Amino acid sequence: MPGVLLESKGLVKDFGKFRAVNGVSFAVEEGEVIGLLGTNGAGKTTIIKIFATLLQPTSGDALVDGISVLGESVEVRKRIGYLPETPSLYEHLTGREFLRFIGSLRETGDLDRRVDELVALFGLEDFIDTLVGTYSKGLKQRLAFAQAILHRPKILLLDEPLLGLDPRYSKFAKGFMREFGAGGGCVLVTTHLTEMAENICTRVAIIHRGVIKCIGTLDEVKKQTNASTLEEAFITVVEERK
Repeated sequence: MPGVLLESKGLVKDFGKFRAVNGVSFAVEEGEVIGLLGTNGAGKTTIIKIFATLLQPTSGDALVDGISVLGESVEVRKRIGYLPETPSLYEHLTGREFLRFIGSLRETGDLDRRVDELVALFGLEDFIDTLVGTYSKGLKQRLAFAQAILHRPKILLLDEPLLGLDPRYSKFAKGFMREFGAGGGCVLVTTHLTEMAENICTRVAIIHRGVIKCIGTLDEVKKQTNASTLEEAFITVVEERK
């Protein structure tokens, strides 16, 4: 039986009087790629940041490989690869220096070989020894994706991972996510693109105003919303519950 790698239990997050996440519960098992699908401000990024230990929940809990994010952030971070929507990179370093620095912090074994593997995987050979500050947005996104998997995590938390990628590397990234899940890891990915969710996700959760309105396989979500396509299901959820 697959094990549960991510689980939220009645997750609530308030920012002052604004409730960004309102009682969210779901689980992600080994081998799954789950998409959090919602409009801007729906609560997707907040959930990802809680799992990544960057935000503390107001109430409820989030478990990563059975470990609570409440007070055990160091152990949680050993198990996850995190790609934020807007990566913060050290622009005064070269790409190689950046990956080596991140790898040393994460105690990545065989670091030089691992860096070379990722440079080749993400097509960074022509740029890796130049300053990150000179990179285009797409190159920065590829470098950020590489650092997320540098330490060989079994859980990926990806917040809008296709932003800035050209069609070639967008296709590559989608294939990588599918293969990562199929290889026994799990991926939690946020998006507002129904096409991406259809291509890579084993299950989808449509979230609106901090609440998961429906969750399941593509067919299950379409059935729950009486829709013929995922796009129609998404629009139905958002418009019917304004």
